[in-house]
Amino acid sequence: MALLEVKNLKKVYTTRFGGNHVQALSDVSFSVEEGEYVAIMGESGSGKTTLLNILAALDKPTSGEVLLNDKDIVSISEKEISAFRRRNLGFVFQDFNLLDTFSLQDNIYLPLVLSGTSYSEMSNRLRPLVENLRIKDILTKFPYEVSGGQKQRAAVARALITNPKLVLADEPTGALDSRAADDLLQIFSQINQEGQTILMVTHSTKAASHASRVLFIKDGAVFHQIYKGSLSNEAMYQRISDTLNIIATGGDRNE
Repeated sequence: MALLEVKNLKKVYTTRFGGNHVQALSDVSFSVEEGEYVAIMGESGSGKTTLLNILAALDKPTSGEVLLNDKDIVSISEKEISAFRRRNLGFVFQDFNLLDTFSLQDNIYLPLVLSGTSYSEMSNRLRPLVENLRIKDILTKFPYEVSGGQKQRAAVARALITNPKLVLADEPTGALDSRAADDLLQIFSQINQEGQTILMVTHSTKAASHASRVLFIKDGAVFHQIYKGSLSNEAMYQRISDTLNIIATGGDRNE
């Protein structure tokens, strides 16, 4: 069953005085099944960040549809959009987006506080998350007191505590050293195996090789996709690298 459907998405930006038009997305269509782990890749300027912003309901397309659980998020009013994001989407960012004046626990609780969730319910949801993410012993610390890997695990906990239908991850390993990045990718694989749907935008071939499918964006459109199937991470890494080389050299897509 398709959890997310993107249909004929187009985004054109107009300069301040209307003189120039920049087409960031030309005609993007794809779907994500419930429980899938999808990575989106593309060169800088390919349109993947614009696409992520539209999927996150942070921007609106010029035309096209984005259906999440059959609800068109493009048509949601500004008044309702924040509550919709909290109920349906979890976010993991490259720079963590944690508040330095809040403890890790309070950062994780924040979306539930904004939703008016009771403290007992927040506590019940927090307990299994922090056990699985191995941050139980640092919840009272502040973001500036912990490592990048620990901050990102707290950010993952914040994304998951609302039980979102879809987790959107924007370069989640970009600010991490190799060991912390490997740790995070294992966590993503684990939560995906437990049923969480993940859509990740990344430049990292290694990160993308953990996904079950990789979509390549070029010139504002879907250029190609690779299904992992029974491939190992190493074999998937090589297939992704080959496709990126084709994109970089201006070749035709693989069929």
